[in-house]
Amino acid sequence: SAILVMSLLSPFTASSESDLPEFKTLVEGVDFLRPYIGPFSEDLNDYEFYLNRRWMEVRDDEYFQEVILHVFKESGEYLHILDGDITQGKWEHDLGGVILQHGRSHELYQLVFLNQDFFVLQKHGEHNAKGAGRHYLFFAREGLARSLEWPALLEVMYAYYKDNSSYKTIVVFIVIVVVVIALLSIL
Repeated sequence: SAILVMSLLSPFTASSESDLPEFKTLVEGVDFLRPYIGPFSEDLNDYEFYLNRRWMEVRDDEYFQEVILHVFKESGEYLHILDGDITQGKWEHDLGGVILQHGRSHELYQLVFLNQDFFVLQKHGEHNAKGAGRHYLFFAREGLARSLEWPALLEVMYAYYKDNSSYKTIVVFIVIVVVVIALLSIL
């Protein structure tokens, strides 16, 4: 009977290599993942997740070869590091998001997702409707971003969702209950 239970559970417990579709762009991937990962995000008030860390910017542009690091200091200082060249700005957590002041620009971003490995912000406004360019700032922990391309980083984000969600646990529990009821009714 243990073999019967395992064979019944195998379709539910086996994980495929990837449950994600293939995305043409990083924006498409983030848009797809938002409903899955959003509930597992830390909050902007959880400063320990993003302050004084080296966040590497990730883009889907194959011609983008620069390394851009972003550092948010506790003092409100913002460091934009392009291939080792540092420019300073300011940041603040206000208006329900993050205000970045860099150069002459002042931009409002809203949190999409934050954990120990990812910090994803969306520029406020309707950028898709306007046909505007990048409206996400997609940061990953520097070590992770240096070792993976953007599609693999999306896989890591999705794996975070799968590891933290209870969908498999619920399905397995229901199947076990049904099998137990079926076995008890036979006896």
